Amino acid sequence: MRAQIELRIGFVPALFDPTLGSPELLEAMWQQTRAAYLDNPLPGRFKEALLLGVMRRCPTPYGLVGHAAALARQGVRAAEILALLEDRSGPQSEFRRNMELLTGCAEAWTQWPGPGPLADAVLAGSIAYTLEPTNCVSLQAELRRLLPAELYMRWSALLAYAWTRWQWCAAYPELALRTESALAESRAQLLEEEPRLAAHLSPAEPVPEHGAEHGVSRRATATPNALSQIIDAVPTGILQLSIDGAVVMTNAPAQRMFGLTADEFSKLTVSDLELAVVFEDGQRCPPDALPMTRCLRTLTPQQPIVLGVRRKDGGLFWAVFTALPLMDPGAQETTGVMVTVVDISERKRAERALRESETQYRLLVEASDVYVVCLDREGRITRANEQAAHMLHASAEALLGRRLKDVMSSPELAEAHHARYLHVMETGQNIDIEEMVEFEGQTLWFASTVMPLRDHAGDVIGAQIVARDVSSKRRAEIALRDREERSRHESLHDPLTRLPNRMLFLDRLEMEVIHARQSPRESHFAVLCLDLDRFKNINDSLGHSAGDRLLIDFSRRLHECIGAEDTLARLGGDEFAILLRRVHDASDAIRVADRVLNLLKQPFSLRGQDVYVPTSVGIAFSTPEYERPEDVLRDADTAMYRAKRRGKGRYELFDAGMHTEAVALLTLENDLRRAIERGEFQVYYQPVIALETGLIIGFEALLRWNHPARGIVLPGEFIGCAEETGLIVPIGEWVLREACRQMQRWHEKFPVGVKLSISVNLSGKQFSHPAHIGMALRDSALAPSSLKLEITESVIMEDPQAASKLLEQLQRQEVQSYVDDFGTGYSSLSYLHRFPMSALKIDRSFVTNIGPGGENAAIVQTIVNLAHNLGMSVIAEGVETAAQLDLLRQMGCEYAQGFFFSRAVTAPLAEAMIARQTTTSTWQETA
Repeated sequence: MRAQIELRIGFVPALFDPTLGSPELLEAMWQQTRAAYLDNPLPGRFKEALLLGVMRRCPTPYGLVGHAAALARQGVRAAEILALLEDRSGPQSEFRRNMELLTGCAEAWTQWPGPGPLADAVLAGSIAYTLEPTNCVSLQAELRRLLPAELYMRWSALLAYAWTRWQWCAAYPELALRTESALAESRAQLLEEEPRLAAHLSPAEPVPEHGAEHGVSRRATATPNALSQIIDAVPTGILQLSIDGAVVMTNAPAQRMFGLTADEFSKLTVSDLELAVVFEDGQRCPPDALPMTRCLRTLTPQQPIVLGVRRKDGGLFWAVFTALPLMDPGAQETTGVMVTVVDISERKRAERALRESETQYRLLVEASDVYVVCLDREGRITRANEQAAHMLHASAEALLGRRLKDVMSSPELAEAHHARYLHVMETGQNIDIEEMVEFEGQTLWFASTVMPLRDHAGDVIGAQIVARDVSSKRRAEIALRDREERSRHESLHDPLTRLPNRMLFLDRLEMEVIHARQSPRESHFAVLCLDLDRFKNINDSLGHSAGDRLLIDFSRRLHECIGAEDTLARLGGDEFAILLRRVHDASDAIRVADRVLNLLKQPFSLRGQDVYVPTSVGIAFSTPEYERPEDVLRDADTAMYRAKRRGKGRYELFDAGMHTEAVALLTLENDLRRAIERGEFQVYYQPVIALETGLIIGFEALLRWNHPARGIVLPGEFIGCAEETGLIVPIGEWVLREACRQMQRWHEKFPVGVKLSISVNLSGKQFSHPAHIGMALRDSALAPSSLKLEITESVIMEDPQAASKLLEQLQRQEVQSYVDDFGTGYSSLSYLHRFPMSALKIDRSFVTNIGPGGENAAIVQTIVNLAHNLGMSVIAEGVETAAQLDLLRQMGCEYAQGFFFSRAVTAPLAEAMIARQTTTSTWQETA
């Protein structure tokens, strides 16, 4: 043994001194070292490159010529060997990238990887692990997962050998000075091909028989524990058995695996170990099958075998066992057995988990509604679950080995699947698709994924088709789309007439506005806005169902007046709109308006009655200035309201003046609202004179607006707007309260003399809020008999029955009522005589023309006579001359008011009139 060591190394290192006293131990170590390198089945290129990469980083490199020559024999060029020797990157520089490449392999390898990225990653990682094992432990776990047990064990042994050589050379620098003479020729050949290798490969020197004769000193620094430390550093478990089967040596990894200490191991024999070993199926391993026992009996190396070992604590670990006989080279006999144990428990657990996962996956696939078919490289079926077999009208076994085109009933569908299969095989990329399939008379939808199947090297070896029946989902989506479409249609159409609503009308109008702006000379349109003038009366008299029927019939008639490209829409309530496309000028729109009005002159039949529906129409013609559809509709609506104010049942064409008027009206409305909030209104008082006595018997409360910018504004300028917007209600309520409070203050201040009354005009909207009257009287404490309410004929005749009830209620409260502006509105004498009215007020338009020429004198006389016949007194408005006053006295008119007596004045001036009257006898004297 000493001679062999000296032959291989040149001398016997001090490291071996303790072992020379035990030939068996020395031979066992030598045999293991020899097998780890020379007999190792790993690729020669990997072994030599590993040792070259490790040893060149040693402080005293040894054997570089031999490894370089071996690589040259493997076909590696001298330039590549030089690159390996001159690589100055640290062993950790590419470790992470190499690990990512290895962890990306999903399946375990069946053999050592061939030349390529994986082999390079294993080599670089092995060099790093050998030099810095504590920082590269993840490589050990990953290769244990990927490599077969035998290859992993050989890899571990090779790394242990490389590490040991590194330690030897680091401990004995003199080794670097020695190179076997047989390598001198190889070195020369390498330098001839690449001279730069001379800097790395030391020259060959003859090896003396004994290193000591050449003065080579031996290091005496090695301790007896050095060999144990080397063996314990090997990741593989090692047991040495004597020829009689006793355990004579174990390393630390073996002790950890078995859960035994070195002392406990020393008390065991191979028979004890046989009792704890089981096969992979759980059956006890017979002695003849155990590698160590067979090796002791046959004295031949035993092939690796996977066995389980039950520890003393009951735990089970799995390992790959091999056994080699230990030879005594001098005696040429076997002295024992060396057993190596590679722990693969983690791999076994991973394999078991994988099998369980595959089983669960298979059961899940079989139990689910997923259709699975696997194809090989030739497109033949290698697997199909029951669902897929049922779809293909065959059993799962009958499908194996057949192609899809042979088993699918639809050639088109088979061709489509084959095209997808080819695409996946060529590109390695998934294909997701949803398709419709006819099956047993049903229309089904399937969501399919065609994905590649890969081997452990990542190469595509087939394809898998996974399909799910998504028919229910698709039907639900179709139903949802139908509902959404219906909902969208309903959101854009009127539910009663089924016409487009305002939103859809504006959408179509917007397109026309855009076209008109882009092509102002070619694209023209018009919008007609229509409103039924007395639709509310029909609803109130015949009921809402009849009103709905009228709207439907009305829309049908309008359809007869427009073209196929035009749009008729119901904007809301009784308002409709027509969009006329491709008109040449406003006359085209006017002709359509005339046609509509003529058609609507024919009555509608509702519940056996003929109903006439006058309609007001507003027309807005397109101009390039329009930017928004809302502006066009606004102008048509403005023209329509102009038609209503001018008599209804007609059309009006919008012009710029209407817009100015509408803007002014809007401004007036906003000012009115602010006037209420800011208290800008003021009550003026015009005296009412008794013609017989000439005394003031009361006042009429007249509203004035003290506008901050315009000054005093008369009611004629804003009452119409207040009526239309409903602001007349809060305004009228305030006037009523203020007038009642003022009159009560005058009563309290002037208790002696004529008991004055206050007259207040009541609008139609106030007429429907009678509670305001009682509240004003209660708040002011004014006697009801002092309040006179003036109501126009038109307000009374809008609802004669309701008016009659209210007037009777007021009469019971002693509140008197006057007919205001008599003769200017519509009155029915048959109703008038039944109303409990106290007086008639003759409008100023009649009084003005009873001058010297006698115009209107007969009419005024008739009104006076009519009032007297009905038991009412008469009040004349607008008296401005003495002649008018004399005529009214002659006609028997009892009361009068007007500029002849006094204009409407503020409360202080009116109060001054009352004060003067208390000291005089007639109005003339007061004035």
